[in-house]
Amino acid sequence: MTSKKKPLRAGKKKKRLPVQGVRLALVIVLSGILVLGGLIAYFGLQSPPPPPEKIRISTYADVNRLVEEALLASDRSSGWRRVGDSDRLVRLQMYGDYPEAQRLMELATRIALTDSPAQLDLAPRKGIVRVYWQSELRMELHYKVSEQVRQKRPLVAIIMDDMGRNLAGFRNLISLTLPVTPSILPQTSYATRGAGMLSDEGYEYMIHLPMEPRNYPSISPGPEALLLSLSPNELKQRLSLYRQRVPGAIGGNNHMGSRFTEDRPAMRTVLEELKTAGFFFVDSRTIGDSVAFDEARRLGMRTAQRNIFLDNEEDVAYISRQLRKMIRIAEEKGMVIAICHPYPETFQALRQNESWLRSQKVDFVLASQMVRRY
Repeated sequence: MTSKKKPLRAGKKKKRLPVQGVRLALVIVLSGILVLGGLIAYFGLQSPPPPPEKIRISTYADVNRLVEEALLASDRSSGWRRVGDSDRLVRLQMYGDYPEAQRLMELATRIALTDSPAQLDLAPRKGIVRVYWQSELRMELHYKVSEQVRQKRPLVAIIMDDMGRNLAGFRNLISLTLPVTPSILPQTSYATRGAGMLSDEGYEYMIHLPMEPRNYPSISPGPEALLLSLSPNELKQRLSLYRQRVPGAIGGNNHMGSRFTEDRPAMRTVLEELKTAGFFFVDSRTIGDSVAFDEARRLGMRTAQRNIFLDNEEDVAYISRQLRKMIRIAEEKGMVIAICHPYPETFQALRQNESWLRSQKVDFVLASQMVRRY
Protein backbone atom coordinates (compact mmCIF):
# COMPACT_ATOMS: atom_id res chain seq x y z
CA MET A 1 0.00 0.00 0.00
CA THR A 2 1.56 3.15 -1.11
CA SER A 3 1.72 5.99 1.38
CA LYS A 4 0.19 9.32 0.43
CA LYS A 5 2.66 12.06 -0.17
CA LYS A 6 2.14 15.09 2.00
CA PRO A 7 1.48 18.14 -0.08
CA LEU A 8 4.32 20.58 -0.12
CA ARG A 9 3.65 23.65 2.06
CA ALA A 10 3.54 26.81 0.13
CA GLY A 11 5.81 29.59 1.40
CA LYS A 12 4.18 32.26 3.52
CA LYS A 13 2.90 35.13 1.50
CA LYS A 14 3.66 38.73 2.63
CA LYS A 15 0.67 40.63 3.84
CA ARG A 16 -0.25 43.52 1.61
CA LEU A 17 -2.00 46.70 2.64
CA PRO A 18 -5.49 46.72 1.18
CA VAL A 19 -6.08 49.20 -1.61
CA GLN A 20 -8.57 51.01 0.60
CA GLY A 21 -5.84 51.47 3.23
CA VAL A 22 -3.42 53.03 0.74
CA ARG A 23 -6.08 55.44 -0.42
CA LEU A 24 -6.95 56.35 3.14
CA ALA A 25 -3.29 57.07 3.98
CA LEU A 26 -2.94 59.32 0.92
CA VAL A 27 -6.10 61.19 1.84
CA ILE A 28 -4.78 61.78 5.40
CA VAL A 29 -1.42 63.08 4.13
CA LEU A 30 -2.99 65.37 1.55
CA SER A 31 -5.50 66.65 4.10
CA GLY A 32 -2.67 67.45 6.50
CA ILE A 33 -0.87 69.43 3.83
CA LEU A 34 -4.04 71.36 2.97
CA VAL A 35 -4.77 72.11 6.64
CA LEU A 36 -1.20 73.33 7.21
CA GLY A 37 -1.44 75.51 4.12
CA GLY A 38 -4.71 76.94 5.40
CA LEU A 39 -3.17 77.75 8.78
CA ILE A 40 -0.23 79.48 7.12
CA ALA A 41 -2.58 81.54 4.97
CA TYR A 42 -4.91 82.36 7.87
CA PHE A 43 -2.28 83.40 10.40
CA GLY A 44 0.08 85.00 7.91
CA LEU A 45 2.90 82.63 8.80
CA GLN A 46 5.85 82.67 6.48
CA SER A 47 8.91 80.56 6.17
CA PRO A 48 12.16 82.42 6.94
CA PRO A 49 13.41 84.33 3.88
CA PRO A 50 16.40 82.74 2.19
CA PRO A 51 19.73 84.44 2.85
CA PRO A 52 20.46 87.15 0.27
CA GLU A 53 22.38 85.84 -2.68
CA LYS A 54 25.88 87.23 -2.87
CA ILE A 55 27.10 88.66 -6.15
CA ARG A 56 30.56 87.35 -6.90
CA ILE A 57 32.69 90.27 -8.03
CA SER A 58 36.44 90.35 -8.38
CA THR A 59 37.18 93.55 -10.30
CA TYR A 60 36.25 97.21 -10.23
CA ALA A 61 34.81 96.85 -13.75
CA ASP A 62 32.02 94.67 -12.32
CA VAL A 63 31.13 97.27 -9.65
CA ASN A 64 31.25 99.95 -12.33
CA ARG A 65 28.70 97.91 -14.30
CA LEU A 66 26.33 97.90 -11.30
CA VAL A 67 26.56 101.69 -11.06
CA GLU A 68 25.97 102.11 -14.77
CA GLU A 69 22.88 99.89 -14.66
CA ALA A 70 21.41 101.79 -11.70
CA LEU A 71 22.32 105.40 -12.48
CA LEU A 72 23.68 105.86 -15.99
CA ALA A 73 21.77 103.51 -18.28
CA SER A 74 18.46 103.19 -16.42
CA ASP A 75 15.17 104.59 -17.71
CA ARG A 76 15.30 107.24 -14.98
CA SER A 77 18.61 108.67 -16.18
CA SER A 78 18.41 111.99 -18.05
CA GLY A 79 21.87 111.64 -19.54
CA TRP A 80 25.34 112.87 -18.66
CA ARG A 81 28.59 114.32 -19.99
CA ARG A 82 32.18 113.68 -19.01
CA VAL A 83 34.11 116.36 -17.11
CA GLY A 84 37.78 116.08 -16.25
CA ASP A 85 38.45 112.37 -16.67
CA SER A 86 41.77 110.87 -15.65
CA ASP A 87 43.18 107.38 -16.03
CA ARG A 88 41.69 106.16 -12.74
CA LEU A 89 38.91 108.65 -11.97
CA VAL A 90 35.73 109.25 -13.98
CA ARG A 91 33.79 112.47 -13.31
CA LEU A 92 30.38 112.92 -14.88
CA GLN A 93 28.01 115.86 -14.90
CA MET A 94 24.56 114.30 -14.63
CA TYR A 95 21.46 115.88 -16.17
CA GLY A 96 18.50 115.75 -13.83
CA ASP A 97 17.90 115.75 -10.12
CA TYR A 98 19.72 113.79 -7.45
CA PRO A 99 18.50 110.14 -7.34
CA GLU A 100 15.86 109.25 -4.76
CA ALA A 101 17.05 107.61 -1.55
CA GLN A 102 15.39 104.25 -2.26
CA ARG A 103 17.25 103.79 -5.56
CA LEU A 104 20.58 104.70 -3.96
CA MET A 105 19.97 102.32 -1.04
CA GLU A 106 19.22 99.49 -3.47
CA LEU A 107 22.47 100.20 -5.27
CA ALA A 108 24.35 100.33 -1.96
CA THR A 109 22.87 96.94 -1.05
CA ARG A 110 23.95 95.38 -4.34
CA ILE A 111 27.46 96.73 -3.86
CA ALA A 112 27.54 95.46 -0.25
CA LEU A 113 26.56 91.98 -1.41
CA THR A 114 29.58 91.78 -3.70
CA ASP A 115 31.93 91.32 -0.75
CA SER A 116 34.34 93.52 -2.69
CA PRO A 117 36.39 96.52 -1.45
CA ALA A 118 33.86 98.90 -3.03
CA GLN A 119 31.95 101.62 -1.22
CA LEU A 120 29.20 104.05 -2.21
CA ASP A 121 29.43 107.51 -0.62
CA LEU A 122 26.48 109.91 -0.83
CA ALA A 123 26.47 113.70 -0.45
CA PRO A 124 22.91 114.88 -1.27
CA ARG A 125 23.42 118.53 -0.30
CA LYS A 126 26.37 118.73 -2.67
CA GLY A 127 24.61 116.64 -5.31
CA ILE A 128 27.44 114.10 -5.42
CA VAL A 129 27.57 110.29 -5.61
CA ARG A 130 31.04 108.82 -5.15
CA VAL A 131 32.27 105.28 -5.78
CA TYR A 132 35.41 104.08 -3.99
CA TRP A 133 37.45 100.98 -4.71
CA GLN A 134 39.98 99.95 -2.06
CA SER A 135 39.52 103.43 -0.49
CA GLU A 136 40.45 105.12 -3.79
CA LEU A 137 37.94 107.45 -5.48
CA ARG A 138 37.16 105.96 -8.90
CA MET A 139 33.88 107.61 -9.97
CA GLU A 140 32.17 110.89 -9.08
CA LEU A 141 28.71 111.83 -10.33
CA HIS A 142 27.53 115.44 -10.01
CA TYR A 143 23.80 116.18 -9.96
CA LYS A 144 21.73 119.34 -9.76
CA VAL A 145 20.70 120.18 -6.19
CA SER A 146 17.14 121.42 -5.78
CA GLU A 147 16.45 124.64 -3.92
CA GLN A 148 14.37 122.67 -1.41
CA VAL A 149 17.40 120.56 -0.48
CA ARG A 150 19.62 123.65 -0.25
CA GLN A 151 17.23 125.39 2.13
CA LYS A 152 16.77 122.41 4.43
CA ARG A 153 18.92 122.67 7.54
CA PRO A 154 21.27 119.72 8.13
CA LEU A 155 20.63 117.49 11.15
CA VAL A 156 23.24 116.49 13.75
CA ALA A 157 22.82 113.72 16.33
CA ILE A 158 25.42 112.82 18.95
CA ILE A 159 25.27 109.42 20.66
CA MET A 160 27.28 108.84 23.84
CA ASP A 161 28.25 105.16 24.16
CA ASP A 162 29.52 103.09 27.11
CA MET A 163 27.18 104.59 29.67
CA GLY A 164 26.55 102.67 32.91
CA ARG A 165 29.98 102.15 34.46
CA ASN A 166 29.37 104.96 36.97
CA LEU A 167 26.73 107.54 37.83
CA ALA A 168 29.01 110.49 37.13
CA GLY A 169 28.63 109.94 33.39
CA PHE A 170 24.85 110.23 33.66
CA ARG A 171 25.08 113.40 35.78
CA ASN A 172 27.54 115.01 33.35
CA LEU A 173 25.36 114.16 30.36
CA ILE A 174 22.23 115.54 32.02
CA SER A 175 24.09 118.79 32.71
CA LEU A 176 24.81 119.34 28.98
CA THR A 177 22.56 121.74 27.08
CA LEU A 178 23.29 120.19 23.68
CA PRO A 179 21.05 117.22 22.84
CA VAL A 180 23.05 114.00 23.35
CA THR A 181 21.51 110.51 23.21
CA PRO A 182 23.00 108.11 25.80
CA SER A 183 23.55 104.44 24.97
CA ILE A 184 23.81 102.19 28.03
CA LEU A 185 25.88 99.01 28.34
CA PRO A 186 23.38 96.53 29.82
CA GLN A 187 25.91 94.45 31.80
CA THR A 188 27.34 97.42 33.75
CA SER A 189 26.79 98.05 37.44
CA TYR A 190 24.71 101.22 37.03
CA ALA A 191 22.75 100.38 33.87
CA THR A 192 19.32 100.10 35.51
CA ARG A 193 19.82 102.94 37.98
CA GLY A 194 21.16 105.22 35.24
CA ALA A 195 18.19 104.40 33.01
CA GLY A 196 15.94 105.46 35.87
CA MET A 197 17.80 108.79 36.22
CA LEU A 198 17.44 109.47 32.50
CA SER A 199 13.78 108.52 32.52
CA ASP A 200 13.10 110.88 35.41
CA GLU A 201 14.69 113.71 33.42
CA GLY A 202 12.69 112.91 30.28
CA TYR A 203 15.63 111.63 28.21
CA GLU A 204 15.44 109.06 25.48
CA TYR A 205 18.15 106.43 25.64
CA MET A 206 19.42 103.34 23.88
CA ILE A 207 20.97 99.97 24.70
CA HIS A 208 24.63 99.65 23.72
CA LEU A 209 24.50 96.04 22.52
CA PRO A 210 27.77 94.18 23.29
CA MET A 211 28.82 92.10 20.27
CA GLU A 212 31.73 89.85 19.39
CA PRO A 213 34.76 91.63 17.89
CA ARG A 214 37.13 90.09 15.37
CA ASN A 215 39.89 89.50 17.90
CA TYR A 216 37.66 87.85 20.50
CA PRO A 217 38.49 86.56 23.13
CA SER A 218 41.74 88.57 23.26
CA ILE A 219 39.49 91.61 23.43
CA SER A 220 36.18 91.05 25.17
CA PRO A 221 32.93 92.99 24.72
CA GLY A 222 32.06 92.10 28.31
CA PRO A 223 30.03 89.36 29.99
CA GLU A 224 26.84 88.01 28.43
CA ALA A 225 27.67 89.50 25.04
CA LEU A 226 26.17 88.52 21.71
CA LEU A 227 28.51 85.88 20.25
CA LEU A 228 28.44 83.93 17.00
CA SER A 229 28.72 80.69 18.96
CA LEU A 230 25.26 81.27 20.49
CA SER A 231 22.11 79.76 19.02
CA PRO A 232 19.30 82.05 17.80
CA ASN A 233 17.30 81.28 20.97
CA GLU A 234 20.29 82.14 23.17
CA LEU A 235 20.75 85.44 21.31
CA LYS A 236 17.08 86.28 21.87
CA GLN A 237 17.35 85.43 25.58
CA ARG A 238 20.29 87.81 25.98
CA LEU A 239 18.44 90.58 24.18
CA SER A 240 15.50 90.06 26.54
CA LEU A 241 17.90 90.31 29.49
CA TYR A 242 19.32 93.57 28.12
CA ARG A 243 15.84 95.09 27.88
CA GLN A 244 15.13 94.10 31.48
CA ARG A 245 18.32 95.78 32.67
CA VAL A 246 17.74 98.96 30.64
CA PRO A 247 13.96 99.44 30.95
CA GLY A 248 12.47 102.18 28.81
CA ALA A 249 15.13 102.06 26.08
CA ILE A 250 13.78 102.73 22.57
CA GLY A 251 16.72 101.84 20.34
CA GLY A 252 20.08 100.15 20.17
CA ASN A 253 23.51 100.32 18.61
CA ASN A 254 26.43 97.89 18.67
CA HIS A 255 29.29 97.91 21.16
CA MET A 256 32.38 96.53 19.38
CA GLY A 257 30.97 93.82 17.08
CA SER A 258 33.51 93.98 14.25
CA ARG A 259 33.06 90.21 13.79
CA PHE A 260 29.38 89.90 14.70
CA THR A 261 28.17 92.70 12.41
CA GLU A 262 29.82 90.99 9.44
CA ASP A 263 27.57 87.94 9.86
CA ARG A 264 24.20 88.32 8.10
CA PRO A 265 22.31 85.42 9.73
CA ALA A 266 23.36 86.48 13.24
CA MET A 267 22.54 90.14 12.62
CA ARG A 268 19.18 89.19 11.12
CA THR A 269 18.28 87.23 14.27
CA VAL A 270 19.19 90.19 16.50
CA LEU A 271 17.49 92.81 14.33
CA GLU A 272 14.27 90.83 13.96
CA GLU A 273 14.06 90.61 17.75
CA LEU A 274 14.73 94.34 18.15
CA LYS A 275 12.14 95.16 15.50
CA THR A 276 9.56 93.03 17.31
CA ALA A 277 10.29 95.04 20.48
CA GLY A 278 9.72 98.30 18.56
CA PHE A 279 13.39 99.38 18.67
CA PHE A 280 15.31 101.33 16.06
CA PHE A 281 18.93 100.41 15.32
CA VAL A 282 22.01 102.52 14.59
CA ASP A 283 24.97 100.73 13.05
CA SER A 284 28.08 101.97 14.88
CA ARG A 285 30.17 100.71 11.94
CA THR A 286 33.11 99.46 13.98
CA ILE A 287 34.22 97.66 10.81
CA GLY A 288 33.93 98.76 7.19
CA ASP A 289 32.42 95.40 6.18
CA SER A 290 29.45 95.69 8.56
CA VAL A 291 26.15 94.41 7.12
CA ALA A 292 24.06 95.63 10.08
CA PHE A 293 22.62 98.76 8.44
CA ASP A 294 21.91 96.90 5.22
CA GLU A 295 20.11 94.06 7.04
CA ALA A 296 18.08 96.51 9.14
CA ARG A 297 17.04 98.35 6.00
CA ARG A 298 16.01 95.08 4.32
CA LEU A 299 13.86 94.22 7.35
CA GLY A 300 12.04 97.54 7.16
CA MET A 301 13.44 98.74 10.49
CA ARG A 302 13.99 102.35 11.39
CA THR A 303 17.73 102.56 11.02
CA ALA A 304 20.78 104.72 10.36
CA GLN A 305 24.55 104.46 10.58
CA ARG A 306 27.39 106.32 12.25
CA ASN A 307 29.39 108.83 10.22
CA ILE A 308 32.15 109.86 12.63
CA PHE A 309 33.75 109.00 15.98
CA LEU A 310 34.54 112.13 18.00
CA ASP A 311 36.96 110.89 20.66
CA ASN A 312 39.19 108.12 19.37
CA GLU A 313 41.83 110.20 21.13
CA GLU A 314 41.03 111.37 24.65
CA ASP A 315 42.30 114.87 23.93
CA VAL A 316 40.27 118.09 24.02
CA ALA A 317 42.01 119.63 20.99
CA TYR A 318 41.51 116.48 18.92
CA ILE A 319 37.83 116.20 19.91
CA SER A 320 37.30 119.88 19.04
CA ARG A 321 38.69 119.25 15.54
CA GLN A 322 36.38 116.25 15.17
CA LEU A 323 33.39 118.40 16.14
CA ARG A 324 34.23 120.76 13.27
CA LYS A 325 34.60 117.82 10.93
CA MET A 326 31.20 116.59 12.12
CA ILE A 327 29.62 119.89 11.01
CA ARG A 328 31.32 119.70 7.58
CA ILE A 329 29.91 116.20 7.05
CA ALA A 330 26.43 117.44 7.99
CA GLU A 331 26.69 120.31 5.51
CA GLU A 332 27.60 117.86 2.74
CA LYS A 333 25.33 114.93 3.52
CA GLY A 334 22.40 116.77 5.09
CA MET A 335 22.74 114.74 8.29
CA VAL A 336 25.45 113.27 10.49
CA ILE A 337 25.51 110.81 13.38
CA ALA A 338 28.52 111.17 15.67
CA ILE A 339 29.49 108.78 18.46
CA CYS A 340 31.46 109.70 21.56
CA HIS A 341 32.11 108.36 25.06
CA PRO A 342 31.75 109.71 28.62
CA TYR A 343 35.40 110.77 28.93
CA PRO A 344 36.18 113.92 30.94
CA GLU A 345 37.88 115.32 27.82
CA THR A 346 34.74 114.74 25.75
CA PHE A 347 32.52 116.62 28.19
CA GLN A 348 35.07 119.44 28.33
CA ALA A 349 35.27 119.70 24.52
CA LEU A 350 31.47 119.73 24.18
CA ARG A 351 31.15 122.52 26.71
CA GLN A 352 34.01 124.57 25.23
CA ASN A 353 32.62 124.33 21.69
CA GLU A 354 28.94 124.73 22.50
CA SER A 355 28.67 128.40 21.46
CA TRP A 356 30.38 127.71 18.13
CA LEU A 357 28.23 124.62 17.51
CA ARG A 358 25.05 126.56 18.26
CA SER A 359 26.07 129.25 15.76
CA GLN A 360 26.22 126.78 12.86
CA LYS A 361 23.30 126.47 10.43
CA VAL A 362 22.43 122.97 11.61
CA ASP A 363 19.84 121.49 13.96
CA PHE A 364 20.92 119.25 16.84
CA VAL A 365 18.46 116.39 17.34
CA LEU A 366 18.16 113.06 19.14
CA ALA A 367 19.06 109.72 17.57
CA SER A 368 15.41 108.74 17.11
CA GLN A 369 14.97 111.69 14.75
CA MET A 370 17.73 110.42 12.45
CA VAL A 371 16.51 106.89 11.81
CA ARG A 372 14.12 106.06 8.98
CA ARG A 373 12.64 103.16 7.03
CA TYR A 374 13.99 102.77 3.51
